[in-house]
Amino acid sequence: MTQSLAFKMAIRPFGDSALLVDIDAGSSDASSDIVMALDSQILRQRTRGITQTTPSYNSLLVCFEPDQVQHSALQNEIHAIANTINVKDIPEGNQWSLPACFDEPYALDRTALETELSRDWQSIVDCFCATEYRVHAVGFLPGFTYLGNLPDALHCNRLRDPRATVPASSIAIAGTQAGIYPFDSPGGWRIIGRLPFTVFQTQADPPALFQANDRIRFEAVTPEVFEALEQRPIASLTKQATRR
Repeated sequence: MTQSLAFKMAIRPFGDSALLVDIDAGSSDASSDIVMALDSQILRQRTRGITQTTPSYNSLLVCFEPDQVQHSALQNEIHAIANTINVKDIPEGNQWSLPACFDEPYALDRTALETELSRDWQSIVDCFCATEYRVHAVGFLPGFTYLGNLPDALHCNRLRDPRATVPASSIAIAGTQAGIYPFDSPGGWRIIGRLPFTVFQTQADPPALFQANDRIRFEAVTPEVFEALEQRPIASLTKQATRR
């Protein structure tokens, strides 16, 4: 017997050519499960007029062509799809085990985090690497990876004055989340380490390496290993790092 999913859903216009579907299933992970399942079903049914969907923690942005479908008709169709989804519709993402260096100069906020969290650096790194993170959303910057499940012990404040430039592939934490910066950009999250490869390539399909609902674990490596991995082709690194 297929298990149904219990949740509350609200749909509202988001401009002239999009709907925002808000989901409340009682917790962040449960709501994310519903979002992923709904997104999967909408894409599978190739609902007329839809041009793009963007899943997030507890919402799904559905973009559409106004000349092909009206707000009201699309809302009704989304409601109908939502009434049929079940646990089998929750897609499985990729499982990643990523090498990362948490030593200086890659850990830009080491000293500040040791002070704020009242922990030595090794215990911070051990705690961070002991957790499996879920990709809840990809956005803000193209390819910026939002990771849920950051341990309570690592919750921290953002920088008061954001950096003008955060190096590409930096691993960061802020508030209750972790994240990965896709390319050099301004940012106010606390930088704890870096990956030895890029996570966003414009010419790739898809450009972003990680997708919503992927699972990620980090493995600490020495600066020497990090530098050696930087010299390897990106394709070989990412193939080695992912498994289903």
